[in-house]
Amino acid sequence: MEQTFYETLALAAFALLGLWWVVVAERRREWIALPYRRRQAYTVSMYFTITGVMSLVSLISGEHPVLWRLAFGIAGGIGVLETILSLIYVNEEPTRELRIQALLLLTLPLYAIVTAVAIHPSLAPDIGIHLKPLETEATVVSLLFFLGINYGWLLFMEPAYPGEGKDE
Repeated sequence: MEQTFYETLALAAFALLGLWWVVVAERRREWIALPYRRRQAYTVSMYFTITGVMSLVSLISGEHPVLWRLAFGIAGGIGVLETILSLIYVNEEPTRELRIQALLLLTLPLYAIVTAVAIHPSLAPDIGIHLKPLETEATVVSLLFFLGINYGWLLFMEPAYPGEGKDE
């Protein structure tokens, strides 16, 4: 069951990454001159890249759990770092809809959980949640994937602000 989940998630993550790049290409003129917009576009790309890579590595780890643990630990750490950088850049952009910042705030602890479970695989059972380590990770990664889809949608649908998209 885990294998089917991760196969499906990898396919979906990389498909949405490709579609997101089409969105970025479409709005490139508008976003290229604005550092916070470039950061936001990159953050959305990372949601899909990180979930896709974690899924692929979980599929090849087989009898070697150290592989998925290493991949999830590194991916979770990269996700934490990217989310922190995105939160720092929030202060440099015009006032946004609060849902965008809320999605970033929800993302941070999820990446931290991914990293924590990779370091301590019995974390969920230790706190009374009866899931195997990769099932725990699947649950958290699903939430990250959901947040990434919504973050991308909100950015895509947000109208340009005065001054955005003008050629310099």
